[in-house]
Amino acid sequence: MMDFKRALDKEQTTCINGIFVVLVFLSHFGQYERMPWNKPILAIGQLMVAPFLFFSGYGIMEQIKKKGDEYIDHMPRKRIFKFYIHFCMALCIYLLLSFLLDKDYSLSRIIWSFTALSSIGNSNWYVFAILAMYIIVYISFKYFKKNGIASCAIMTFFYIILMKAFKGQDWWYNIILCFPAGMILSKYKDKVCSIICKPIFFVCMFILALVLYIFHLHIFAYEVIAISLCFLIVDVCAYKEIKHSVFHCLGKYVFEIYILQRISMNLFDRYLDGWIYLLVCVILTLIFAYTFRELETKIDMLI
Repeated sequence: MMDFKRALDKEQTTCINGIFVVLVFLSHFGQYERMPWNKPILAIGQLMVAPFLFFSGYGIMEQIKKKGDEYIDHMPRKRIFKFYIHFCMALCIYLLLSFLLDKDYSLSRIIWSFTALSSIGNSNWYVFAILAMYIIVYISFKYFKKNGIASCAIMTFFYIILMKAFKGQDWWYNIILCFPAGMILSKYKDKVCSIICKPIFFVCMFILALVLYIFHLHIFAYEVIAISLCFLIVDVCAYKEIKHSVFHCLGKYVFEIYILQRISMNLFDRYLDGWIYLLVCVILTLIFAYTFRELETKIDMLI
């Protein structure tokens, strides 16, 4: 018996995010140090970030269903502005780190880093993508209420076109459709769940991805694969509960771990290697994440 209510409750999705944030951490660590898991994780690629976008879209749509216009009206301050302030707080730490490590970044690069379109050692594309999707959601449900999800999907396609033109690198846009896919799951939960629980759904998605690939629409083929993975995760969790206290705890600190993990990696890259280097990075990142969350909470009270 598949239980989709359990699969999509906050406890379960938080655990899934915790599992994938570990994969992201190991992936980024592999950019600094050669480890046994580098090749397998490299093969996963951008797909390890897809659940974050998918469950973010799902969660936002759940809030819109519950609170309606009130949620949308407060979104610029309570969601978009707060998230951006948290990002800027982390960026200031990286700016200080760049001075400590004698990194010579140009003034223009530093300024652009505050838009998340550039970087001064931090991870940035995901931050830009989330901010863009929040803004898209706000515009869609503020000005196109009856067609909010359709507007989100259309504007997300335009986002792909713009990012392909201005940034070029696939990772800026090749899983972004997971966000509106999560919103669709929330909006039409019963219908979508009745479809994704059938094996034929994944067969059709595989064929669609193959056709898109044959016609050289590689980005959209990858989007289909990423969305399929997210729906597969939901199916697996509906079939069997996947919960663990450690992953649940990590899942509550996804942003903090994601944005702060490179601090310790950059700090000790010159001095440590191997498993000691990894252990130090893990411990410090967890300490940074917890401390940063406490600071975020205090700052949020002022906003």
